[in-house]
Amino acid sequence: MMLDQQTQSVPFKLPLTYPVKVLLVDDKPENLISLESLLFSEGDNISYLFANSGEEALKIALREELALILLDVQMPDMNGYEVAQYLRNTSKTKDIPVIFVTAISEQSSHMVEGFEAGAVDFLFKPLHPYITRAKVAAFISFYVQKKELEKANNLALEMNRALEERVAERTKELIRINKDLENFVYTASHDLKTPIINIEGLMRALQETLVENDVKLEEADAILNMIATSINRFRDTLTDLTEVAKLQYQEEDNQAIVSFEEILGDVTSNIKCMIHDAEAEIIQDFSLAPGVAYSRKNLRSIIYNLVSNAIKYKSPDRKPVINICSYPVDDYVVLSVQDNGLGLREQDHDKVFSMFTRLHDHTEGTGVGMSIVKRIVENSDGKIELSSELGKGSTFKIYIKYSNQF
Repeated sequence: MMLDQQTQSVPFKLPLTYPVKVLLVDDKPENLISLESLLFSEGDNISYLFANSGEEALKIALREELALILLDVQMPDMNGYEVAQYLRNTSKTKDIPVIFVTAISEQSSHMVEGFEAGAVDFLFKPLHPYITRAKVAAFISFYVQKKELEKANNLALEMNRALEERVAERTKELIRINKDLENFVYTASHDLKTPIINIEGLMRALQETLVENDVKLEEADAILNMIATSINRFRDTLTDLTEVAKLQYQEEDNQAIVSFEEILGDVTSNIKCMIHDAEAEIIQDFSLAPGVAYSRKNLRSIIYNLVSNAIKYKSPDRKPVINICSYPVDDYVVLSVQDNGLGLREQDHDKVFSMFTRLHDHTEGTGVGMSIVKRIVENSDGKIELSSELGKGSTFKIYIKYSNQF
């Protein structure tokens, strides 16, 4: 092995934190020892493997994980170009960088042949120690960076898998808990209906008994009325609970084009006494979006709750005016219900949709209606927005995903 004696002592330290193996291939053992001596540095964490022939080099390359191969070109039986071609054509070794070490003159024809065979660089004899070590260091550095990147990627994949498993387990647990809660609500709401019906029957029997016996107790009448009111409230709560439970278990209703005007007419007819007593004015405009493909029952529930709440929570200072309109926005039909009622503080907006939460106690209600509306809307990939100002009124906007409208 011929070395440039003037620069042989030039140091070049490789800062490695990963064990590295470099294969040196030459048919002359003294050249291998000389090249190792040139490259070796105490504590650099590099192992140098020797091969005295092309065949031996291929066996080692298939057996070991190599960062780099320094390959002599002129060898008997199988020259360096042939070895490089075998390495490049084998899946396990095709990515190992090969530097040719040659005494052949630095001619373009030799270099082209070498690069076509799969080389990444050339070292020409006599070897310049600094250049040799610098090139080796560069390729080893690339190898170490690649290994560290692979390590980081594997760690990231492992962390992602662990996170996905945790999310899957947590999701499964939440689904189970949710199912248990829904089962409880559904079962309780049905099982409690029978005793409520029995209590109502006993109340009627008691009232009939008092009438038959001509018992006139004003205090008893007041108590009986309070009991009747409590029973009605309890029954209404059970009805709402049943509706909440059904939202979880019912199959999706067949959707058809539903007219907003038709549904609003049905709702106002049902609550005409409430509208009359409150002297409420309802203004409607469905010209921009007359209808939408939706469950008729669910749309009626939405409009019923919004309109009846607008009347319930009217301001004592003015007659209720309710503006209802619909219009398209992107992939939605928006149903807007605006009132001039009591309004809400900003910090109470989210509470409106909480189950059993009532922000006003002067009217009857279970505090479940708006929770049902929110569940219906979100179950059909829609959304609901609320803007409200205390003392001025509220506006609810229901965004309904639609595939067709008329």
